[in-house]
Amino acid sequence: MKAVYYVGDDHMEMRDIPVPEPKEDEYLVKIDACGVCGSDYEGYKGKTGRRVAPMIMGHECAGTIVKKPVAGGKMEPGTTVAIFPKFFCGVCPTCLSGKVNICPNANFLGVLDYDGAMTEFVCVKEQYLIPYEGASADIASLAEPAAVAYHAINKISDEELAAAENILLVGAGTIGMMALIWLKCRGAKHVIVSDMSRIRLDLAGKMGADDVIDPSSCGDFEKAVAEKTGGKMCDISVEAVGISPTAQSAVDALRPAGLSVWIGNAAKMVSINMQYVVTKELTIKGNYIYSYRDFCDCVKLLSEKKVDVSPVISLHLPMARGDEAFRMLDNNGDGKLIKIVLENK
Repeated sequence: MKAVYYVGDDHMEMRDIPVPEPKEDEYLVKIDACGVCGSDYEGYKGKTGRRVAPMIMGHECAGTIVKKPVAGGKMEPGTTVAIFPKFFCGVCPTCLSGKVNICPNANFLGVLDYDGAMTEFVCVKEQYLIPYEGASADIASLAEPAAVAYHAINKISDEELAAAENILLVGAGTIGMMALIWLKCRGAKHVIVSDMSRIRLDLAGKMGADDVIDPSSCGDFEKAVAEKTGGKMCDISVEAVGISPTAQSAVDALRPAGLSVWIGNAAKMVSINMQYVVTKELTIKGNYIYSYRDFCDCVKLLSEKKVDVSPVISLHLPMARGDEAFRMLDNNGDGKLIKIVLENK
């Protein structure tokens, strides 16, 4: 079978490898669609240390069950499934408290040295398979990034959201666009999207953004936010990039006692004006992936077509050309490519 291998910084290659043999308690799943995550690209560039070559990336995925476990299972061959990619242990205190997203014993599909889904077949235990119907595989694969944003936006209470006159969303990549979808679904009033890509800002406008800012051309960012908010600044900001300048923008935009939810994870270390945070009594909430329930909710919402996430898909490529996807992203200065989905058909 074909597999997209990360073999070193700036170097992906296609390999032919054997179809994996499932263990007694594993299903063999044919991967129908796998998205290229921003973290995959950052790993390919050697920026995060979260991908250890040689390995197969890929954690945004949906597939079809081909073979049941020898030990038996509830799902039958032919069942379409989204894969919950954080393979939590289920028995540690963290898991038992419901926080499987931060299980210290987990393996993450396609992260570090654990091979992922940019291939044709994977072996997965039943607890990580979420059946779905009513959606195409490419849309089902987006349950993973949708769940990241869903988990983050759910850190904002109904009361906070109802009281918020202005919200800033920093970053109009896949996660930022998903956050925009969930904010508008929950009734957010005035959402401003900030990004340096005109193409992405235009798409954000079509997906419900009430206003946009390009920080590379607006001059004084704080002044631009003040103008968009009638001098009130923002009650809430959502950071969906994860580097120092965007983290600072998410803080700069806030009124005193404002709330910022941080999703972005592009850089291990960021630097912000700490005195601004302290003297304005700002609240910053970190967000790491999603709960099991969040993921299942998103699979269901996408299957039922309660939201339309299709605009974030920029390109479909055959899995056999998966290495090309990363080279295309190397030449994505205008931000035209948001989500590339690799497919086995």
